Amino acid sequence: MTTPSRLKPIGYYLKHLDALIDREFDLVLAAQDLTRRHWQVLHALTTDGPRDPAGLAERLLPFWDRDAITLDEVTSALAARGWIALDPDSGTYALTAAGDRGHADAERLVMAARGRVAAGVTDEEYLATVGVLARMCANLEGTG
Repeated sequence: MTTPSRLKPIGYYLKHLDALIDREFDLVLAAQDLTRRHWQVLHALTTDGPRDPAGLAERLLPFWDRDAITLDEVTSALAARGWIALDPDSGTYALTAAGDRGHADAERLVMAARGRVAAGVTDEEYLATVGVLARMCANLEGTG
């Protein structure tokens, strides 16, 4: 496979797009004093249910780079605003009622941002792109 000379390698677009998504999410979530990482913790707890810190870290590992806010900072901030609570018996974080409302408010902002990211991209193009990226990941995951 050759890359047309007018296009950069795929790694460039992956990193650039991720940085742009971080910026966009941080901009739209700033009104709620949240970042993309806060959103990801809230959304993980909404979609997956209660998780211990290790489970949250594993779930979010692909998104967390070494320069990012730490998971402890995110969970502490969300707990301080009463959006998540740590169950001392199970050691798991779960959303509170206030966190459920906060997630719903943030989700509206995130969905609008995702709409801007994918503007002009058909469902078929999106699914094909994600499918190709998933195959490329699978190709390299087995190589150590």
